[in-house]
Amino acid sequence: MNYKFENQISYTDYKALRDSVGWREVSERQFNISVKHTHFMVAVKADEKIIGMGKVIGDGGYYWNISDLIVLPEYQGKGLGREINERLLKFIDDSAMNGEYVAVHLASAKGKEPFYEKFGFKTRPFDNYGAGMSLVYIKE
Repeated sequence: MNYKFENQISYTDYKALRDSVGWREVSERQFNISVKHTHFMVAVKADEKIIGMGKVIGDGGYYWNISDLIVLPEYQGKGLGREINERLLKFIDDSAMNGEYVAVHLASAKGKEPFYEKFGFKTRPFDNYGAGMSLVYIKE
């Protein structure tokens, strides 16, 4: 199958990807703000249908975060997640100068940690890095 890699995605396609893996819904307003502040995005198409994506957010200097790496379940296991992640990491690497400190973080979906470990990510805590933490809530 031929896959096409792009750098944009519609809210409808984004919502469908999130729904396919059981992630919480975000509003179209939140999506539009997020896209505006995204440094780099990869979207994958098969037969004109978006089947996967990932994006890079962060401060643009040394602190980067890989976010929303999603592949439709029926397309998982075909190397698409790997290809998306490699493209995201290449963007980050290309953004740094030799000798500069680079910190890449992500929040893995539960059970997907081994996928990221193949790229050198380590589960926290390790060395002098404490446990990763999150504050997640619905505003009322």
